[in-house]
Amino acid sequence: MSEPAILETLSSLPHFRLLARDLLERISADSRLRIFRAGEIVFHEGEACRGFFAIKSGAVKLYRSTPDGRELVVHNLAQGHTFAEAALLNMGRYPASAVATESPTDLVEIGGEAFLRLFREDARLATAMVGSLCMRMLALVERVEELSLVHAGSRLARHLLRQPASGPSDRLRVDFQLPKKELAAHLSMTPETLSRLLRRWQDRGLIHSERTSVTVLDEAKLPYISVLT
Repeated sequence: MSEPAILETLSSLPHFRLLARDLLERISADSRLRIFRAGEIVFHEGEACRGFFAIKSGAVKLYRSTPDGRELVVHNLAQGHTFAEAALLNMGRYPASAVATESPTDLVEIGGEAFLRLFREDARLATAMVGSLCMRMLALVERVEELSLVHAGSRLARHLLRQPASGPSDRLRVDFQLPKKELAAHLSMTPETLSRLLRRWQDRGLIHSERTSVTVLDEAKLPYISVLT
């Protein structure tokens, strides 16, 4: 990817969109494009951090592995998102693994050594990064709250309420942004639990479930739907 295209990608990110052109050019000079196919690992949990990443196109899943071999999804990220900043700024190692989930997935890798040097030298970059990461932290707090809900039905209902929807209130259509297997992992439940919830809600006339979408037939009941799990 040419330098102008890297600059365009970086300038669209929350971290960098307010930075002066000269600063963006210095960051761009030590950035490169990396292209991944679905299922290809970007980095492994515990690996030494060499930089952080911006998603130009495609999607990435961040996950951690448990001792018994289960996979805990931390985040599913799409175009315009960044990841592994905290690993670079503080940890020195990646605290989770990252894998591409679409083909192709184009990532801009921001070189760690040069970025840290610039971060220390230029207060403009430090200010922008701190502000952006504070907003990210608030989003993570919401994610923790979501996963702390006891009922799987509560997590699913809350997720559906946050998604873009179309249609009238008595037939709200919500398209799944992830395959159902990935959605189940994102909500910390098994695919079988997700399927069972959707089937039960449909049997009770609350939703109409399709392969890639759900139509909510009574939006007012959705916040209270967890009692039906």
